[in-house]
Amino acid sequence: MKTGKILVLEMLKDRTQLNKQRLRSWGHEVVQYEYDQDVHYHVISEKPDLILLQSIGVNGYDIEQCCRRLKSIDQIKKIPLLVQIGMKEYQETRESLYQEGVNDCLPEPIIHTELKVKIQHWLHYTQHRESLRKSQQALEESMQKINRQRAEIDHHLSLAARIQESLIPKNIIEVPRCSFYSHFQPSGKVGGDIYDIFMLDQEHVGLYMIDVMGHGVASSMIAVALSELMVPDISRGTPLKRQIDQPPYYEIVSPGNVIQYLNKRFSFSKYQHYFTIFYMVLNTHTGILRYCRGAHPEPLWIKGSNEIDTLNAYGTPIGFEFSQEHEEGKIQLNPGDRLFIYSDGLMELENNNREAIDYEKLLEIVKKYQLSETQRPMTLLFKRIAEAQGELKDDLTLVEMVWEPKL
Repeated sequence: MKTGKILVLEMLKDRTQLNKQRLRSWGHEVVQYEYDQDVHYHVISEKPDLILLQSIGVNGYDIEQCCRRLKSIDQIKKIPLLVQIGMKEYQETRESLYQEGVNDCLPEPIIHTELKVKIQHWLHYTQHRESLRKSQQALEESMQKINRQRAEIDHHLSLAARIQESLIPKNIIEVPRCSFYSHFQPSGKVGGDIYDIFMLDQEHVGLYMIDVMGHGVASSMIAVALSELMVPDISRGTPLKRQIDQPPYYEIVSPGNVIQYLNKRFSFSKYQHYFTIFYMVLNTHTGILRYCRGAHPEPLWIKGSNEIDTLNAYGTPIGFEFSQEHEEGKIQLNPGDRLFIYSDGLMELENNNREAIDYEKLLEIVKKYQLSETQRPMTLLFKRIAEAQGELKDDLTLVEMVWEPKL
């Protein structure tokens, strides 16, 4: 049986002794006060679970005034109020008493079983209401904590997005016998797309495109680490060049060896992330291009003869040290050849028919582009498609290189 603290208010003296004894026999804590001008102080200080107003023998008007006063006080109005009342007053005033906020009336003669049941009911009501209040308070506190954490996460993601965009080259360097075009369009989430183009020496240009899997601060930080590492500066411990004893006192590391180094340096077991990469080294004097691919989408080799090939040397994602080594490819570029290098965000785009641009549809678009005999970069075509999509599902990175552009 549910027990609680009951405050008995007597409007006439010497009427409550029997009630008190019976209530205590049911296991309740009972406190008693005469109804007077200070009654609200007693109620507020005692903090009862239920108020039992003993008003038998009191006229209905005075009972109404008493109940109105009790229910007008904020700290009291939510405490269940039960009124013991004479039958005549009950018949005359019960509707107005309920309007004043009385929770229940017990007319004379008092049936003790009924009193016991009603007290149980209202104590359960109080318990459930208090439980609900605590749950709501806990929920509000949890929501406030979640909102603070969300604001902090949004701040970090915004910072990570700015960091990521700062890694994307604002201007492409001048490269002998080459023209480069690029487009980077971030998605609504922080991703891990980065690329760069740089001269390794006077005759060799390097290019990489990396896509760190996942979104968020962790992916962004790995992208930062990679961009800091992939610079052609021997003094900074770059994997792209190494010192030797004979002039010119350095040698360019092959793409295959660069990928092998990155695969060991950025193991999945250590960082819990992996990434795809395409890395190439082009001899601008001979047009010989060596490359290595770590599960990155196969770049298109669009030849001056309009034949389309791919740079498809085999390679697994960086971070997983599989027994099979990454294959290094080598091609000879001819005047008018194009390379189209892209991240997998391209495959998230849709064509005019709302169909995903898979590899076959990509080839269809490129072939139509060739037939148009336009000299405009293909990156502009895909830029228009991407910008028409609205918010992208994934970062989009495009780099196009034209070898010895035809005049």
